[in-house]
Amino acid sequence: MVAASLAAPAHAAELHDDGAATLVLATEHGIAAGDNSPVNGKVNDLINELAARGGGTIIFPPGIYRVDSSGIELKNQVSIIGLGEATQFQPVGDWKELAGVFRIGSDTENNSEPVFRTGLHNFSIKPGTDPVQHSDPIPNTVGVLFNTYNGEDPGEPDAAHRISGLTLWDLDMGIKLKGKDDQGCQVTNIRGRRFLRTALTVGDLDREGGADNSFQMIDFSSANLARLDAACVEVYSANCSFSQVKTWYSKRSLDFSESLKAGAGFFVRATRNTFSQCDAQDNGGHGFVIALGDNGFTNCIADSNGHADNLSQASHQSDAHGFHLEREAERVQLLGCQSFNRLREAPGQAVGFWVYPDNTSVTLIGSAARNTQEQVSAGKLPESRLLILE
Repeated sequence: MVAASLAAPAHAAELHDDGAATLVLATEHGIAAGDNSPVNGKVNDLINELAARGGGTIIFPPGIYRVDSSGIELKNQVSIIGLGEATQFQPVGDWKELAGVFRIGSDTENNSEPVFRTGLHNFSIKPGTDPVQHSDPIPNTVGVLFNTYNGEDPGEPDAAHRISGLTLWDLDMGIKLKGKDDQGCQVTNIRGRRFLRTALTVGDLDREGGADNSFQMIDFSSANLARLDAACVEVYSANCSFSQVKTWYSKRSLDFSESLKAGAGFFVRATRNTFSQCDAQDNGGHGFVIALGDNGFTNCIADSNGHADNLSQASHQSDAHGFHLEREAERVQLLGCQSFNRLREAPGQAVGFWVYPDNTSVTLIGSAARNTQEQVSAGKLPESRLLILE
């Protein structure tokens, strides 16, 4: 269908009034790659037209499309598709408050009308113009920020957005899903690098939203460049699944007495989530911080966290934990997980598995090796719940 659209742009440019979903080429609607002026005003007009006709898909050919702080606002059943990483959306100008390059609502407000089943596929979001060189991240830019709320009693409770095939570079934050109806979403095949704060935030502290989503085949590195109280991946919502999600090289400048999550690979302050084949490697902080209970981890790896290259200021080497379970992380299961230092010179991971001394309901079966202080520190955990191979 994409090939046919490119071969016949005259047909792609048509918008129908019969309520049928429509496929259009952005460049056939006055949206030009390489334009020195931001294109998001024209993109938003086209999105509104498509949404009014029942939805549709906009194809963006390769090129750089500049976006200012007013962003691209997705509407009901409208998808954006690029033709690979050479289709680039470039944030430009001054962004005075946290906002999404692609957005539904804002960080503080929900959408004004129902938005279901949007899609973002196969393009890059980054501020530089060189395809392989990084540039300074622009503060307050978020690649994707969804804050979807579709009313008190929507016919369908899940917005079910789809995000896949994105490259996210040099932003303040990568992806943030926080709305009450940002449920049933699928986020797959994402590569992100160099974020001032978090690479992925699911939900929001002390607020309902962002539950029941799945995240697969994601690779994030170099989060928390601003050396704040931020982890690479932060989870505050329930019933989400994470599979083959990798975090590495997050930065830490705070002592653990000031912050447990700073520089962590994963910070999980939520319940009833599952993590499978996830990897926290070479982060400045702990590999996995698990603050609440009833989460499951299978075949996850904590590798050489507390890495010397990612420490500064008040942080210290050889005090990080591969897996760190807090007092309220009750009934958590870690099955087949590994925690080790692969680095024989200047190893940074002190304890493989650390469980709060009074937490006796964790199930821990795995292996640990070459951690500098202890392979496992599990307090009063009964032997029937603990099996660590060294």
